[in-house]
Amino acid sequence: MILRAKYLIPNSEHIIENGAIEIRGSEIVDIGTYSTLRRNNATTVCDFGEAVILPGLVNAHTHLELTNHHDLIERTERFTDWILQLVQYRRDDQAWVDRAVDDGISMSLAGGTTAVGDIHGFKRVAQTLKNSPLRKVVFFETMGFSTERAQLGIERIDSNLASASPPSPLFTPAVSPHAPNSTSAMLYRHCLAIVQSRGLHFSTHLSETPEEIEFLATGTGAFADLLNTLQISMEGWTPPGVSPVQYMRDLGVLKARPLLAHCNYLTDRDIQILAESGSSVVFCPRSHHYFNHTDHPIERLLEAGVNVAVGTDSLVSNWSLSMLDELKFLAQTQPGILPETLIDLGTINGAKGLRLNRVGKLKKGWQADMIAVRIANDGSPLIEQILDESSQNLLTVVAGKICYDLIFREEDARAEL
Repeated sequence: MILRAKYLIPNSEHIIENGAIEIRGSEIVDIGTYSTLRRNNATTVCDFGEAVILPGLVNAHTHLELTNHHDLIERTERFTDWILQLVQYRRDDQAWVDRAVDDGISMSLAGGTTAVGDIHGFKRVAQTLKNSPLRKVVFFETMGFSTERAQLGIERIDSNLASASPPSPLFTPAVSPHAPNSTSAMLYRHCLAIVQSRGLHFSTHLSETPEEIEFLATGTGAFADLLNTLQISMEGWTPPGVSPVQYMRDLGVLKARPLLAHCNYLTDRDIQILAESGSSVVFCPRSHHYFNHTDHPIERLLEAGVNVAVGTDSLVSNWSLSMLDELKFLAQTQPGILPETLIDLGTINGAKGLRLNRVGKLKKGWQADMIAVRIANDGSPLIEQILDESSQNLLTVVAGKICYDLIFREEDARAEL
């Protein structure tokens, strides 16, 4: 099969006019101008006209199981009050989780996502997720602050990983202790031992709020109040008295080159530590806006050489799971970042952050993960047109399989009329 469009962007540095890409199985076998590929090829051609074919978008941090919580949680001034609602509304129901994951997958594919880093906190992996056509690294989440709860967290992560076997080309299990304000040092060390012994990936929420920084520095504040409300003992715990990033370094977590979600509040020293460790950071722009956080240190991270990816977070703190929309919002709110860099943030940087091989660019021998985006073709710079509000995802292909086709859906709708 050959996909053709007015433009093809194999990576942020190159543009091919009248571009085409040939797919065989799950891989890209050729790429170039349409006239070159078509000359010696009699295969099926899908022509998307005034559109751009580019690498599929990578949502490096999301919670698909929370998709159906969108209208259940009210926006609050205090982050811990929002968490308390989430705890109260969380449902231990396999059918509910399956529906949420299924809806989240459909929304993701429609929004141009071909790969996700999904945080999965439910006690069993949803088969809907495991068998979906979406490429995914599933970070099984665990937490437990008191000694008793930490032991339960250890049992939970061990059980989840056992149920996740075997991995597949589209499904990679990984580990995610939730955050320093909910997870003991003992549980972090257990998760670290797992990833080191099994070669798995590691993610955690980190430095998300000023309250988290206060809690680790002094053991007081909103998170101490939340633990008391939830009747979780802090007995035997001594605040480390350092920043969240320095705490992860001291626990040895940064040796695993983890994927760190949010990192909204960082000192210059924190950024230096992250750069030296080889860790990746996921910025969730619209979730960041939802919680009214101050300016994210994304530009300082990029300048320091930290690999920064982009995620949507969940629908509880966002208004869509579209990665194309996420990048558009980022373009509007971060004018200091070049459009080409924004494309990297949503493609190759995300793939690097999730440790996905041969994903994030369009190259011979790489995985056939790509999208086709309709543009106005109004003469403005091409990448700016992709990031313009008027652009629209037409096609999502994962591992050579068409998973979303808007043109077909539009023709189907017209036929029904």
